[in-house]
Amino acid sequence: MKSGGCRESFIEWEKCTEEAEKNKEDIVEKCLNITAALKQCMEAHFDYYEPILRAEKAAEQQAIAELKKEAMEKESKEQDRASSDSDQK
Repeated sequence: MKSGGCRESFIEWEKCTEEAEKNKEDIVEKCLNITAALKQCMEAHFDYYEPILRAEKAAEQQAIAELKKEAMEKESKEQDRASSDSDQK
């Protein structure tokens, strides 16, 4: 990251996240604008950062799939519980 076209943006982001961790601050909230600028820079230099962007996209899709799976499991348990409660009456 430090050798590509977004070197300065990455260094700024790295400093922000380190400072947030040190001060026990919310990294997402504190570094939101810096993170957005870094991502925009990486997309502007797609040829160089494409492997990172691709991995990030895959991780995002996996996280979404996991959240959907958890939501479906929770809904199923709630339906089972409701069905069990109505059977007992």
